[in-house]
Amino acid sequence: MKLYSLESQINSGGDVIDISDPKGRISSYFIWSEGNGSFLNFMTPHGVAQKKIRYSDVSELDFLSANIGVPIFSEKAMNEIDDFIPGKLEWYKIIISCEGHDVACNLCKVNRYLSLIDKDKSFFRVLSDGEKILSKAVYKDTFEDDFIIARDVDFKERLVVSQSFVDFCHSKNLKINFDSPV
Repeated sequence: MKLYSLESQINSGGDVIDISDPKGRISSYFIWSEGNGSFLNFMTPHGVAQKKIRYSDVSELDFLSANIGVPIFSEKAMNEIDDFIPGKLEWYKIIISCEGHDVACNLCKVNRYLSLIDKDKSFFRVLSDGEKILSKAVYKDTFEDDFIIARDVDFKERLVVSQSFVDFCHSKNLKINFDSPV
């Protein structure tokens, strides 16, 4: 199965949406699936577009890259994806500020965790305390279950989508780019 990473169509020289997460609750919940996300009942996350991102990008594109590994989708993309794989993802509003405008978008919580990375073929860096950090992931070719979008069970910050997700997005003319996962 061919895997892809989600990429923004913004030509921003690496600038992303900066999601404010001073307590680490957003990344803990959305990436590492820690806690129940109840804090989201009492607040709406906010993001700020970095310097090279334009309001037209934020308001017209269907996927935005963030400083933390949480996907941001447009309202249109959220509705289309939710129809394609109903009940598989959780969605939460985020307000993105850009060039004096606020745009409502959606954070996506991926609830599917699978063994995606081939640990024997991947490359690791060893820290002075002996901890191993994944430096170059090599993804498996086959999986026990077919999937549309998933995070790795051990390296949860690694998020990939399948060819069927790519094909679906193209069929719906969603403004999302795809690349080989890192």
